[in-house]
Amino acid sequence: MRTLKLAGATAATGFALTMLASPHAQAAPAVKAAVVASATHHATIRCGKGLGGNKTVKFHWSAGFATTKIFFTNDCTKRKTITATVVVREYGYEGRVSYLCLPLNTHGQTHGNKKFGLHVYTVLRGSPRSTFYC
Repeated sequence: MRTLKLAGATAATGFALTMLASPHAQAAPAVKAAVVASATHHATIRCGKGLGGNKTVKFHWSAGFATTKIFFTNDCTKRKTITATVVVREYGYEGRVSYLCLPLNTHGQTHGNKKFGLHVYTVLRGSPRSTFYC
């Protein structure tokens, strides 16, 4: 029985050492791809004159597979609404890409989040010209 356990442990150790020595067994590219897929994006817009001066509204999000949740912190003056434009990317038939502009209103001195059913591309200052395509 003791010989059987020793043979099994020796075989497992040999296999592990073989995998470490093999150049094809490196896991670094897989880990790197996972980090890129879950990257966090940031955007910052200034409040402007009469709305808080150099104070900012900060946004951050991680692109999900089907939905994206944007988190925001608005440091602008209380009772002032800052409108941002969320640009989302849509993939259509035959590889066509289109961009959709959606408004995101944030009230002064608040923080929160908003969920979008599409892949968020970027966040810009101001109201969108249309809520359809940019």
